[in-house]
Amino acid sequence: MTDFWTSKDTLNVIIEIISGLIIGIVASFYSASYYERLVNKRKRNVLLEKYGFLQSTEDEFDWQHWKIENGKIAESPIESYMNLKYKGDKTFSFKWEDKNCKENGSGFIYWDEVFYGKMSFFESEKKWFDYRNVYYEKITHQEKEYDAIFVNADDQGTKYVMLRISVIV
Repeated sequence: MTDFWTSKDTLNVIIEIISGLIIGIVASFYSASYYERLVNKRKRNVLLEKYGFLQSTEDEFDWQHWKIENGKIAESPIESYMNLKYKGDKTFSFKWEDKNCKENGSGFIYWDEVFYGKMSFFESEKKWFDYRNVYYEKITHQEKEYDAIFVNADDQGTKYVMLRISVIV
């Protein structure tokens, strides 16, 4: 009488089951990572649409610092210019320089919402500032429309605003 099921057959079945499981796990991993990339890309596009208007054009330093004196924006700006780049997830990196194109520092702005966030930065040859509150608003100053990022710098006993002429698209 012939034996219908051998230990070789058992081993083959076990190998096929393990192979199927490995292929299933690999396929699941790639499917999940592809889905995650699609979701993250969609989320990034939505956030870029919401916050991207604050980004500087190319490598231009198009945001200029203005002091706030007695609750009003000064008549003339400080010779200090900033460049904002969107990094994703409501975060911008920035660097700023003076009128001689000398870099004065760099940092990040983390927006909680379009109108409110926090700024942290390193001022060249000084120190790291953990955070300052920032507020966004569209304003009129000297009969011109500006995008404005107000910065609360109470740690230095001052307040200032970064203005950029609003671009109507």
